[in-house]
Amino acid sequence: MCTRGCLLRMKCTGDIFSSQINKGDLPMRYKFLLHVLIQCLSNKRAGYDMAGNDLVGLIVSLVLNKPFSILKYIYANMKENMKRTGGRTTGNKFWMYPRFLQMIVNVQHPNLLKADDDILKIDTMIEHSLKIFRGITVKRYKESKPLRRLICALNKTDYVAPKNDKWRHNDSQSDDEEPKLKKMMEDKFG
Repeated sequence: MCTRGCLLRMKCTGDIFSSQINKGDLPMRYKFLLHVLIQCLSNKRAGYDMAGNDLVGLIVSLVLNKPFSILKYIYANMKENMKRTGGRTTGNKFWMYPRFLQMIVNVQHPNLLKADDDILKIDTMIEHSLKIFRGITVKRYKESKPLRRLICALNKTDYVAPKNDKWRHNDSQSDDEEPKLKKMMEDKFG
């Protein structure tokens, strides 16, 4: 309920009950956040438009300032990758999270010698690349109407998450998505 309600609050236009959410179904600012999470933490080799429920749970946790074990998520994906069996495309294991693992090794062994040609150059995202991304997405994607500001912890640094399985505070000045969510659930599941 919390994840689905928060997706409605973020103005997700896709099927919020499916096992994956297309990042194109989110307004541009949330689409970009999900894009970064998919690129950095996804266990996929291709198809970076879709995010599974666990990754959607991460974005909701970030928005609502709720706890989420990213390490547990990463290890679960690594474990899933190790169990892969099958044909040429589905059974191939691949090297996941090399930067994440390199950071762990660097912390545990700070004086470990490294070959000069073994250093991975990482280009930081600069304002110019953000403008390019925005220019491309503006042509393909329409922003929500009316234009919504960022919500919850993305809007306020001192945001406190709602108690229990709620995605909004009772005294929130925003729309109440609960009736819409209940109707959608009844229509979908009876």
